[in-house]
Amino acid sequence: MSRKCAFGAGRKCAFGAGRLALLCTLACAVFALPLAAQQVTKVGICDFTRVLSTAYRESKTVRDWEAAKADYQKEVTATAREITDLENQKLDADKAGNRELSLTLEKRVADRKLYLDNYRRVRGQLLQQQAEKAMSAQVVRDILGAINLVAEQEGMSLVFRSDGTYGESIIYKVPEVDITEKVIKELFSRAGKTYTGGGQ
Repeated sequence: MSRKCAFGAGRKCAFGAGRLALLCTLACAVFALPLAAQQVTKVGICDFTRVLSTAYRESKTVRDWEAAKADYQKEVTATAREITDLENQKLDADKAGNRELSLTLEKRVADRKLYLDNYRRVRGQLLQQQAEKAMSAQVVRDILGAINLVAEQEGMSLVFRSDGTYGESIIYKVPEVDITEKVIKELFSRAGKTYTGGGQ
């Protein structure tokens, strides 16, 4: 009788220990979920160019840069439209069987595309130089200071630039991670001004 009881007690104890271990494991996993969520890095983005052109729009250097950007975009748009028109004319010439006109238009299209590529490259470099000139050491420090403050307030560990080529690596984003407007508002506040949004 004593051997049977000992065997039975042993099985019961072993089964109870297994259940206890399983429950402990599940409990640890459940409590670990909030901790893991808290450890996820919160990332933000900021349009540095928009901050500069909005918060420092009264600067002559920035105004000149903005004017140059507008001229650049106007020329690019006009040339791209011209290329499209020429390509459509070439299609019409092909349909009409006018090979001579088609070849002429083909050359014009190639010339305009080459011009557009060179224009983008050269003027793009000039615009970059103007942007760098507009961003003096003090301006950069001010903007970075505002970004750091807003990032800390939002609990962000990382902030990436979202403008120009910097934004090409961003394939998905939600509005909540964009702190551009808050950074602009902070810079306006530091200057004793009120920012109403939309570049006003």
